[in-house]
Amino acid sequence: MNKNHLLLLGAVIVVSMLAAPVLQMSSAHQRALFDINGKDYLFVIGSANEPLYVDDKTAATLDAYWPDASDPTNSRANGTQPITGLENMLKVEILAGDKNMTSNLDPAFGEVGKYESETFYPTVPTTFDYRIYGNINGTNFNVTFSCQPGGETALSDNSTVDISENVVRKALQGGFGCPEDRIGFPEPYISQYELSQQLNRTST
Repeated sequence: MNKNHLLLLGAVIVVSMLAAPVLQMSSAHQRALFDINGKDYLFVIGSANEPLYVDDKTAATLDAYWPDASDPTNSRANGTQPITGLENMLKVEILAGDKNMTSNLDPAFGEVGKYESETFYPTVPTTFDYRIYGNINGTNFNVTFSCQPGGETALSDNSTVDISENVVRKALQGGFGCPEDRIGFPEPYISQYELSQQLNRTST
């Protein structure tokens, strides 16, 4: 093998290593195809920085596309186009048990068609729900997406489901993971929440 072949092989390996985390992060999301007032919308819902662990910085994320009619659940299909302007139409409610917080969905910096909630830090390993709601070009939209402990192992559902007036879900695929406990070594990891609870018990 000559020098040029070795350089080419090295470049391919480096590019593959750099691309692998990006592909893993983007696949750990849930894809939902909707017919909203007669037009198809592809939404990709998830969390920033997946896999997600307790005390990690994260945000609810929404990627919105006009889908390719020949491959409508594939956000990377050739005919797919990003949807802009949803920051003026939609918000997100983040729910965990009986706690909730509401946030705007602001455009992600430098990424057309991608939106993010305010940054937050999961404090306990629990199930998170992201309720995306608002009004899309005159049609009320209110749909809740739940994290899955198995992430991408969630079963796909390609059945047609009437959500509300003029909103029909045509497909639901994949999943996004729930916050998990960190693994500590050589000592068990103590979350900020656990630490504060211990300090409160000590002070009382």
